[in-house]
Amino acid sequence: MKLAISGKGGVGKTTLAALLAQVYADEGWDVLAADGDPSPCLAGALGFPDELRRKY
Repeated sequence: MKLAISGKGGVGKTTLAALLAQVYADEGWDVLAADGDPSPCLAGALGFPDELRRKY
């Protein structure tokens, strides 16, 4: 399954993407979440630690 989330700024796209990624991962799906935003925040929304986010 492929899912893309788009829309205007400030409507909760990152929050929704993080929520869906976590729900599918919790259900046992293999999940690849990619953030194409110029100011990416998805890793933080998924709870990745700061040192790992700075690495990439």
